[in-house]
Amino acid sequence: MANGGRPKINIDWGKFETYCAMQCTLREIAGYFDCSEMTIERKVKEHYGCCFVDTFKRKRQKGLMSLRVAMFKMAEKSPQMAIFLAKNWLGMADKQEITGEGGQAIKTEIIVSTEAAKKLTKAIVDGENT
Repeated sequence: MANGGRPKINIDWGKFETYCAMQCTLREIAGYFDCSEMTIERKVKEHYGCCFVDTFKRKRQKGLMSLRVAMFKMAEKSPQMAIFLAKNWLGMADKQEITGEGGQAIKTEIIVSTEAAKKLTKAIVDGENT
């Protein structure tokens, strides 16, 4: 006769780290391994010597870096991605408001050509100062 209780859960730590890199939640990871969140918490503590949150923070960095690299590569061929990066990482904007005489707003538009966006992206990827 078998002992009582649930069967022992074996965690594939390579997959666990991959799912952390993909920003999967504790609930999702527990669901994948078909166990409770508490079991994942306990197993992580046994394996890594610290809690899930701290382990997740460390392991997710690889995924964030991979995403950043992919975005830079995509920007080399995609003007839309180059514009996204310019707006979000360089603080650039399509429109800006300038105040004229009497405090009235003067609207201007900055138009970036596809070729200019490609050059900017290449300069960023190559580490050149623009």
